[in-house]
Amino acid sequence: MKHILFVVLILLTTDQLSAQQWKWPDQPKNLTALPAATTGKELQRTMFSFTGALGVKCAYCHVGEEGKDFKDFDFVSDAKPAKNKARLMIKMVKNINTQFLTGLHEDNSPSIQVNCQTCHRGNALPILLEDHLKKTFDRSGLDSTIKQYRALREQFYGGFTFNFKEGTLLRLADKILDDTTKMQAAMEIVKLNIEMYPAFAFSYTHLASYFEDLGNKQAAIENYQKALSLNPKNEMIKRQLDKLQSK
Repeated sequence: MKHILFVVLILLTTDQLSAQQWKWPDQPKNLTALPAATTGKELQRTMFSFTGALGVKCAYCHVGEEGKDFKDFDFVSDAKPAKNKARLMIKMVKNINTQFLTGLHEDNSPSIQVNCQTCHRGNALPILLEDHLKKTFDRSGLDSTIKQYRALREQFYGGFTFNFKEGTLLRLADKILDDTTKMQAAMEIVKLNIEMYPAFAFSYTHLASYFEDLGNKQAAIENYQKALSLNPKNEMIKRQLDKLQSK
């Protein structure tokens, strides 16, 4: 079990408190991805690492009802598809750590290791924020996307589940603009980024490039000038501005 990195959880969920009191089997059954010799204590730590990494509870993979006593769960059952997906992920992580990452080290330093948390970061679906928001945009439109961004920022900002740094909304805007008929929506997303990060120069270069595509030279110049005022040493912005003003 040395290849598994256990997550130390500071706060225990209700399920985990119940699991603390429940007697873990000395010889767990139906182990197809974990080692056959896994002990109950090792299984407990592994399950806690899974729930912490994905931000889920035991009923996500196992047959049982949240809030019920663990003796009422059928942990051996394979009825839930998520359980077999977890097995595939366990095998994938093991292969990455033992077959691929070890080859990256030419000295005697410890090999880099990945675990569930490396990708999931407390999210059941390991998806980037911009992709999560793009799904909402495609399904429900701009207003719902902005509303969702604000709600997620309120809930997760400062944590590791989603990346709220300055470039995320700009990447979302570009994804939206894959459909060139969505220019106005993309611009609104960039304006949201300006609201969140008013001193981030590249929000204005993004707007400027959009205005260039629309043929609005004056608006493009104004946004390049704003970007340059925030980042006066950036030669790329200077060149773009000079090029546009010389036309």
